[in-house]
Amino acid sequence: MTVMKKNIFLLVVTLLLTGFAGCSDEDTKPVVPSDVIDLSADTQDKPGYIVLRWVTPDDNTIRYIKVSYYDYLLEQDVVRLASVYADSVLIPDTRKKFGEYEFKIQSYSETGDVGNVQTIRAVSEPAPVQVVFGESKQLVLTVDQLSTNAQEASEGPIANLIDGNTGSYFHTAWSGTVPSSPHWFQIDTKKEITYFKYESVARNGNNIPDDVDIMGSNDGVNFELIENLTKDKNGMLMSTTPYMSPVLGDNSKPYRYIRYSVNHTNTGSVFFSMAEFKLFEVNASVVDPEAE
Repeated sequence: MTVMKKNIFLLVVTLLLTGFAGCSDEDTKPVVPSDVIDLSADTQDKPGYIVLRWVTPDDNTIRYIKVSYYDYLLEQDVVRLASVYADSVLIPDTRKKFGEYEFKIQSYSETGDVGNVQTIRAVSEPAPVQVVFGESKQLVLTVDQLSTNAQEASEGPIANLIDGNTGSYFHTAWSGTVPSSPHWFQIDTKKEITYFKYESVARNGNNIPDDVDIMGSNDGVNFELIENLTKDKNGMLMSTTPYMSPVLGDNSKPYRYIRYSVNHTNTGSVFFSMAEFKLFEVNASVVDPEAE
């Protein structure tokens, strides 16, 4: 290779390397992200949690947002990451007893460069008291504990509710003078119970309760609503398949009398029928997260 050709070759290689170097520098140029704006802390909507909210600028410099804080329950520093498309992050299991939480929020770009550290502080609302359910025990019922406002005279005595035979049934009044809605039956448990559930078996496909008020009383006269159960909310519409209710009750209000009051049936009749009914008392313990 002549000296001139060699010099030209070296010049071309040098120019190419210079060009590649220039492209590489351009590709790795740092992108400093903007900081999120309108940073706030919400503690009202969800006691025992803190929600951090912000607005992300529209300049497309942010890839994700990092939230750092000390978790008093875990006794360690915690990092939570939020997408650029998010406008909040939920901080779980916070407690008022720990006082002020300090959060550091920092945005990151595609190139891994970081924005400024922003700090916000908040005190959690008290974490709500939790009820932990344990074992349940079926209450042994006798006929004298049952009563109704609408016994059908020609069929279905109320005693059939607790005879253990799904082939027999209780039926409310459909002949003669029919009491107005709602028809109900109630149980005198002979003691105050706080939490309970029930199992019912329908007689057949007709006149099945699908909207029921479960009510409680301590004098057998003045009743309060404990829970409204419906077909849509609780899947109550069934034929002869046993239905188990959710656990019902309120820790602050034990009741002696439990009333099953029917607002509506699947056929729209004011009267209803039922093959079997069982009542279970449910053991429960109350846990106060703020006292732990």
